[in-house]
Order: sequence, then structure tokens, then C-alpha cells
Amino acid sequence: MSNFQINQKLSDSKSGNYLIQVTKIGDRKRSKFCSYEYYCDVDFVISDLTNPNKKNGVVCSGFGSKPIELNTNIKYYNSMYWDFQNFEDELLTRLLKDQNNINQNGYYPKERN
Repeated sequence: MSNFQINQKLSDSKSGNYLIQVTKIGDRKRSKFCSYEYYCDVDFVISDLTNPNKKNGVVCSGFGSKPIELNTNIKYYNSMYWDFQNFEDELLTRLLKDQNNINQNGYYPKERN
């Protein structure tokens, strides 16, 4: 599955105004401590579908509104994956979860570890 296919599935989910798009998938690095896990950096951008040129937005949750940066690269730093997982499916699941959290629950992590 390519970046285009992942982005298409994220777009097809129609979870709200904020859309996550993958811009870069880094190299997979084997863990030094466990033989069946590896790490991969993934860059993505969050954009507002109603106004694509917008640089800032607001997400509202039960705990109040929070600012959100739009159209800037955000990284999953060293996201851990297992050999027995399908990398693309797991990445799509994680990004869909984040996209739904932003749109429905108003949860926006500044940096994802």
C-alpha cells in the first residue's frame, strides 16, 4: 500500500473537517533489543477540508478548546511495529484513530511518540 492508497483511505473515512495525509514514510529500523520489532518514522500533515490555506484551527472537547497546527509536518517519532503485523494496515489504523480523535473527541497530540 502506497502513501496515495493510505491517504485515499483516510479521505474515504469522512470523519470530519480535519484530514490527515501521509507525506513521508521513513526507513524501517530494526530494534536493538527485540528481534521481532522495528521502528519507522512517518511524517503527516493535518489539513482543514473547509479551508485548505488555514494555518491554525481549534478542536473542542469536553475539557475545552485547544489550538491545532494545520498544514505543517508532524512526525510519528520511532513508531514501533511488530514483524507479525502488516505495516500498512497498522499505520492506517493508527492514523484513522488519530483522525477520529481530532474530529470527534477534540484530542490532538502535539507530538506523537
